[in-house]
Amino acid sequence: MTAVKEYIRSCKEALEPYIEDYIAGLAEKRAGSVSGLAELYEIFREAGRGGKCIRGSLVKLGHEIALGRPAGDEILPACAAFEILQTAILGHDDVIDKSPLRRGRDSIWRAVTRGRDDFHYGISQAICLGDVGIFLANLLIVESVFDAGRKIEAVKTFIDVQLNTVDGEMLDVLMSYDKDYGDEEGILRIANLKTAWYTIAGPLRLGAALAGASPELMDAMRRYGIFLGTAFQLRDDVLGINAAEEDIGKSNTSDIAEGKVTLLAYYAMKRAAPAQLGQLRRIYGSGAVSEADRVIVRNIFESTGAFAEVTKKAESYLAEAAGIIDEITQNAEHAALLAQLGDMMARRKS
Repeated sequence: MTAVKEYIRSCKEALEPYIEDYIAGLAEKRAGSVSGLAELYEIFREAGRGGKCIRGSLVKLGHEIALGRPAGDEILPACAAFEILQTAILGHDDVIDKSPLRRGRDSIWRAVTRGRDDFHYGISQAICLGDVGIFLANLLIVESVFDAGRKIEAVKTFIDVQLNTVDGEMLDVLMSYDKDYGDEEGILRIANLKTAWYTIAGPLRLGAALAGASPELMDAMRRYGIFLGTAFQLRDDVLGINAAEEDIGKSNTSDIAEGKVTLLAYYAMKRAAPAQLGQLRRIYGSGAVSEADRVIVRNIFESTGAFAEVTKKAESYLAEAAGIIDEITQNAEHAALLAQLGDMMARRKS
């Protein structure tokens, strides 16, 4: 096991029980004896289980880099805030994508709908639970033990991440709806806003802000996070179509069904032969995709070189991120963690 995987595993061991206890206590306080509310809070808690805790671990790492020493338990609420935010965002994202699976289980809207014959009920409660998660995430930072000045900077940093993520999601929905695949810069802007900020740059900067990091360090973490986070998204797009559902824990047809605007689709449509383009236009964004259709799209992405081109692009962003590490830290252990993180995120198999 690499050092970064061991670091994340160790953080996860501390984080998971903290989050479990926090949400259980919250459910008891807010839901009380109202069984319907208690059931909904339990669905949200269940949705958060089984995650990799990468974002929460990066909050701790950013804090330790800025501190120059190991962090104590005081950082746990901020780490938990990012993990709870992720559960909330994924709950909303699965509604938007109409995706029934997340982490190998029913997504929140599907879990809520289970046993009921009302699709709209599940969607409505998933939106509400996502909102609850966002509110809780911010509250965790406000109620942490750090001094007021640092908490104000941290909350501003955290809300900036949330706004960027929502901007990216709105652009994603807009471009997918308009079937606008002709703007490579716009597609990369979505990856920057929707993924890079809340996956890499945001967690590192939140932890660093709570340690009183300098503007220079915060900026270096931003640039590192944008490059690596974009590489992560490009890799995710490849796996989202090219991998088995049991390996990635989510649907491998939802991107195709939605007509998700990705560099894969952009390159494939640009290079496709007329017959291939006809197939893509028939299947991509059709709303209902069979396994046979997925294979057709996957083969077109392969034969047009879209998979290879996107993988090459991800490698270039990974190299850019690696070049910024020495601006972030001169600590050999921390530098190794950041380098291994890049390899893990941009070259992963699942």
